[in-house]
Amino acid sequence: MQSDRSPPPPADGSAVRDRLLCTLKHARPLVFKRADGRRPLTLPPADAAARQIIWLRGSVQVETSAASTLHLAPGSIWSPAPADKAILRNLFTTEASGIELTFDRGLAADYAAFLTDHFGSLVRIPIREDALRRAKSLLDSDTAPLRYAQKIFAWLSALHAVLDERHMQLTDLLHGPSDRLRDECVQHGYSLKALSSHLRCTPAFLAARLSRAWGQPAGEALRQMRHEHACQLLATTSASLAEIAWRCGFSSPAAFCTAVKKRAGLTPSQIRAARSATSSTPRIVANRGPSITPPPMPKIREQTPMTVWSGPYFQLDGGEADWPYETPYELALNGITDAVHWVYTLEGEAVFEVGETSLVVKPGTLVVHPQPLNARWLTPTGKPWHRIWVIARGPWASDALIELARAHGWAATLSASSQPVKLARHWARYWNEHRNEPSIVGSQAAYAWLLSWWRLLLAGKVTPVPLPDLSKAHSRSFFRRIKTITRYAEEIGYSRGHISRKLRGQWDGGTPAQVIRRQRLAQAALELRHTRLSVAEIAQRAQFASANSFIPAFKREFGATPLAYRFSQT
Repeated sequence: MQSDRSPPPPADGSAVRDRLLCTLKHARPLVFKRADGRRPLTLPPADAAARQIIWLRGSVQVETSAASTLHLAPGSIWSPAPADKAILRNLFTTEASGIELTFDRGLAADYAAFLTDHFGSLVRIPIREDALRRAKSLLDSDTAPLRYAQKIFAWLSALHAVLDERHMQLTDLLHGPSDRLRDECVQHGYSLKALSSHLRCTPAFLAARLSRAWGQPAGEALRQMRHEHACQLLATTSASLAEIAWRCGFSSPAAFCTAVKKRAGLTPSQIRAARSATSSTPRIVANRGPSITPPPMPKIREQTPMTVWSGPYFQLDGGEADWPYETPYELALNGITDAVHWVYTLEGEAVFEVGETSLVVKPGTLVVHPQPLNARWLTPTGKPWHRIWVIARGPWASDALIELARAHGWAATLSASSQPVKLARHWARYWNEHRNEPSIVGSQAAYAWLLSWWRLLLAGKVTPVPLPDLSKAHSRSFFRRIKTITRYAEEIGYSRGHISRKLRGQWDGGTPAQVIRRQRLAQAALELRHTRLSVAEIAQRAQFASANSFIPAFKREFGATPLAYRFSQT
């Protein structure tokens, strides 16, 4: 069975589809029946941006056109290069099955590529994980495009959540073995070199720290863990010796038997016959002596800058308020980072001014606008203005909201009982609380909200309100591009004194220069936690002259050097 899940471009143009719709080119099952024996299954190269092989049952060996060999067990997710040809061979005579997902270009392909880059081309998750159920649901071809797009995103984000939760960090190892270490060792073949690559450090660095934490040479500790794992499988499962040897990273069954007999004095068959309990297997005990402890991190300031996430997140912020503006609120000045606002009036009224246009917003009125913007909000009556707002930050969410506004208009009226309004009121607080840290749950809710807004627009349940194309009045954010307030004032045609006074009235947490500096350092901290960029690259992106000037500034703000901060984060 094979289904093409790329829906035709909607009537409002392909730009919205490209920015908002997750698509699959193909989703098909891969099945080895018992009667097939050792008959191979060939996967030809794919004309696509990305693909995944999700293995659900049995064990297979894969030979790729790149002359490499790997094994897929239940729970394995392999992301081959689209141009690779692969031959799958059933290792045993039992039935085996999996799923092949081929991603068209767009959001889904970008998300799949991010997971591959961040976690590796071959990962393994527990077979009982709910994420695998979501992968199976993608074989259903009788689903509406928007609902199917949400199912694709649900699979990718669920996989992301599992991998993120199980992703072994260097800090986890520095205090001795953890519960998740065995899974990591199985995944990386009990290889110090593979583990160090996974943890983004050199083998020598990792070996020295593990030896200190464990109280024994790192290589010996890994060999002992592999032996423990093999003995446990022998004593508690009926898996064949070949399968156990493969699962424990031995090169062959013969090498497995030799290593077990040398260490235990018994052959694998003798160990299995004894059916020794798992608890009798000796365990590594972490040395509680000297170890490297991450530097303590100070409590984050109450008023934090709003950072822009990297990676495939739909980043939304939001809130609900009823206070009026004492003076006009200038949208050209208060946005350090680029964002797109979705502002819905629940009670009261306000005025939105852009250029020569003035729009009075009343209950039921919605305005979507980018920020910074050469426009402003006013509340001439001085009475409470009760509104709910959603702020899209980061390229995925902001680009989608911009394209929806371009296709359907920047202002409209809609019911307060509509799904986008209800979802916004439900999730705004959560989005606000997690605005400075990637949240997969928040991203899933954000995607559902964006699709609900698009679905309402397509259904014609929104009445447009005339408003000029606000993208033409969009000014530019400056925290990445302009180094000083003086240069920013010159760009928008104000004096430095006027800009400073305005910003002091709209920003909290210090002078404008201090706020911008904290913003850049907060963004740098986010990139240290969630990217592989070097300290020098991050320093350059934060507008510092060099890493030498960036490092002491970062240490004053966060109490640790950039590298110490990176290693301290889990």
